[in-house]
Amino acid sequence: MSGQAELPIADHPAARPTIRSLSAVAAQWIVRIGDRLNPILVKETRQALKSRQFGITFGLVLLCGWVWSIVGVAMAGPHVFYGVHGPDMFFGYYVILAFPLLVIVPFGAFRSLAGEQEDRTYELLSITALGPRQIVGGKLGSAGVQMAIYLSAVSPCLAFTYMLRGIDFPTILFILLYTVLGSLALSVAALLVGTLTAEKHWQVVLSVLSILGLVYAFGGACALVMETLNWADLPFGESEFWQVNGAFLTAYVTYFALLFYAASAQLTFVSDNRSTRLRFVMLIQHVLCVGWMSWFWIGPARGEEEVLLAFMILIGLHWYVMGAFMIGESPDLSPRVKRRLPQSFLGRVFLTWFNPGPGTGYLLAVSGLLAALLMVVLGVAAQHLFESWNLSRWSSRYTSVTLAFGLLGASYATIYLGLGLLVIRFLRRITQVGILLNLLIHVLLLMLGSGVPVVIQLMSPEFRYLDYTLLQITNPLWTLAHVADRSNLPAEAAVLLLLIPFTAAIVFLLTLPGVAREVRQVRVAKPKRVAEEDAELTPVRPVKTSPWDN
Repeated sequence: MSGQAELPIADHPAARPTIRSLSAVAAQWIVRIGDRLNPILVKETRQALKSRQFGITFGLVLLCGWVWSIVGVAMAGPHVFYGVHGPDMFFGYYVILAFPLLVIVPFGAFRSLAGEQEDRTYELLSITALGPRQIVGGKLGSAGVQMAIYLSAVSPCLAFTYMLRGIDFPTILFILLYTVLGSLALSVAALLVGTLTAEKHWQVVLSVLSILGLVYAFGGACALVMETLNWADLPFGESEFWQVNGAFLTAYVTYFALLFYAASAQLTFVSDNRSTRLRFVMLIQHVLCVGWMSWFWIGPARGEEEVLLAFMILIGLHWYVMGAFMIGESPDLSPRVKRRLPQSFLGRVFLTWFNPGPGTGYLLAVSGLLAALLMVVLGVAAQHLFESWNLSRWSSRYTSVTLAFGLLGASYATIYLGLGLLVIRFLRRITQVGILLNLLIHVLLLMLGSGVPVVIQLMSPEFRYLDYTLLQITNPLWTLAHVADRSNLPAEAAVLLLLIPFTAAIVFLLTLPGVAREVRQVRVAKPKRVAEEDAELTPVRPVKTSPWDN
């Protein structure tokens, strides 16, 4: 013993250089990582975390969690140690967490992009080296950081409910996972809505609609979680449960990618190709939907034709909505896009429909509908073939209803999309048609075709109490529901199956001249100046003449 107190290891002179060197290396790595991060992510995260809105919301989340912990335990009383109070406590914490995740964070993402559109500050971002996908990804990443902070505040409380019995840990993780996925989906959808217009009066309308939609999503999520908690246990051990979740997650990933690319396309410059990538995603969604429905129809459902009806409803809604958006595209292609058009014969045959333009978009949507109808026909034919070989117990009572439903659904979509295309072509001779006006036209056409017959039937004493009349022949919702709600074809089926497909064929023929003009567009050569600039930007690599060349 020397009489002097021994220094701690961290304060020992020999240890100081080592600790300093490690801290310096760590600081260098942090700086490098920060430099590689998306600048929009850093900017938006700093701005969001320093805002008054985030401080107030985060403080309220902590306060509400603390209050609910006291109130919930007090309401349980002395039986909290013996009773089953986990689901009730969990639901209270979930409401506290779900409101910022499903309302505050997505609306903040909407306002971050809409504000730049209103203040004209996006032009400053567009002249930087950042691309549209980097801008959307940075804002989406900022929303993800905020979600992580809210989760870190409330997740311990949710885990605490496991100790109160009545809810298992996999259910807690399952609900949290889908809530986070829902928040991300709403955020990317809000970013897309924020790119639709730069005019302030439209931004006000979109803000109100966004708030209503987010509050409705929050209420739906709370109701769904309540039903899940009332259910004794989620069937984690059943294969059908994971198959349904796999199908849902597949749809989620593809639609998330579609919304992300659509928001990026809205931010890119006018002369760029905004459509091809989106149309390839739509085709992938179609293929995945066919695959999953075929799996359910062959496997768990065992040939139940309700699966075919569900498939036609889903694929019909998909292509009708996608077709309504594609029809709003401009028919004029910029020289930049024309320089990238397919040139070979096979390329023009198979890839022309992915080129920008309302006519090619309309034809792609109609082709998707007809392809789905063909798959249903092949499925029904295979069903009858297996029955004739006595290899299956599949029922075919509703075969005629299934095929009639598919044919009428495809015909209605062809008619209304074609009418929308013709109306938009006429309006483009007078004024400019944007995406909001395009959607408004399709909504009005559907409302006129469905609402006017309903009003006429309700106002007519002789038809008021009838289940269905041919007055509703222009009403796709009532007509398709009338056909699908029966085990046999209704009495009006002959008229419906004759007039509606015939009208669809006429409308399709009326749209063909415009489609032909778009299809005849061919690739143009690069101007000499553009070719020289591209050659300067592209590094020239030496050609290898033998395998031993470096």
